[in-house]
Amino acid sequence: MKRGQGANWVVRLAIVVSTVAVASASLAQSEPPASAAHDLHEAVEIAVRLSPDAASLPALKDQAGALARAARSPFAGPPVAAGDVLTRGSGSIEQEVSVSAGLRWPGERGAIRSWAGSAERAAGSGFAAAQLRIAGEVRDAWWALADARAMVAVNRDQVTIAMTTATQVAKLEAAGEESRRDLLLARSEAAAAVARLGQAEAELARAEAAYAALAGTPPNELPPEILARMPDIEANPALRAANDRAAAADARARTLSYGARIRPEGQIGARRERVGPGQGSATSLLLGVRVPLGRDQTAVADAALARSEALAAGAEATRLRIRLVAERAAAQRRLESARTALDAAEARQSALAQSFALTQKGQREGEIGFIEALRARQTLSEAERDLAAAKVAYDAAISAFNQAMGVLP
Repeated sequence: MKRGQGANWVVRLAIVVSTVAVASASLAQSEPPASAAHDLHEAVEIAVRLSPDAASLPALKDQAGALARAARSPFAGPPVAAGDVLTRGSGSIEQEVSVSAGLRWPGERGAIRSWAGSAERAAGSGFAAAQLRIAGEVRDAWWALADARAMVAVNRDQVTIAMTTATQVAKLEAAGEESRRDLLLARSEAAAAVARLGQAEAELARAEAAYAALAGTPPNELPPEILARMPDIEANPALRAANDRAAAADARARTLSYGARIRPEGQIGARRERVGPGQGSATSLLLGVRVPLGRDQTAVADAALARSEALAAGAEATRLRIRLVAERAAAQRRLESARTALDAAEARQSALAQSFALTQKGQREGEIGFIEALRARQTLSEAERDLAAAKVAYDAAISAFNQAMGVLP
């Protein structure tokens, strides 16, 4: 009776493990692997192509082109053509045709050219900064996925060991060589291992979904990055983009300041006047200047806002530089700490593996009881999980260091 109960319990537990494994396989095969990236470089390229930054880049370049064309024009805005015809009762007719346009202030065209050039540079460096930002998101998702997979692999191995142990103890208990208490402890450890595997599978599903939202189908292998050298901080794409944004904002503010002035308009035209039917006509040249009796307060407000944004952009660039310096130092410390933790985890796992081998030998010789052996197995399992996590943490620290240095995969 006891043997039958033990066999049924093992079968039920095996069904649970099989269900978890099948669910994991179905999640991994939910999308075709053909589009999966082979490394972080390809993953970032895929994420960049899918990003809104790539979609908006052509429009930003068009803006710079429009500003460059505006700088070539001597007028503020397109010229305006006008025509008038005046007919009197005496039969005289006056016809007038003219063209008027706002006049540029001295230096205004140069300011627009400066704005066009800085806007074009800001568009390019801004896209490079967006690539770096996206690379950071992909790196985080990449190593979260690697950690989840490592935990699933470790917990799956532990389930196999725990179920094998429970089956062996059930046989020994049926033969009267192990106590009922030892059998219950073995079953408890097997059930706990299955529960941990289920939690790891759920975390893996979340990590795969987070990665897929950025770069599509997760790859089968997740190779680490190569540690980059520490470049000059001024070469960081994020800092270059911030400086270019500040320069573009300053150039825009200077350009809009001309629009806040009183803008005169020049007018040129011709007037033809015919006194009456059958009479000759006289043509005269018209030259005129129109001056507004005040400034456009909307343009004044726009110029003030542009100046405020330029000052804020400059302050933001300065603050970003300070933050990048701190992040570089923190990334260096994180890398050193991760290396130390990995070395410690490897040493701990190696020592506990040797200790567990001696424990198993003592159990076979009857010198060590089952409970002590089970605790030794649990301790070794924890060390193996810690080692798997430490390996992923070190590789993730390399990626974080490269990210802080402003280096793409």
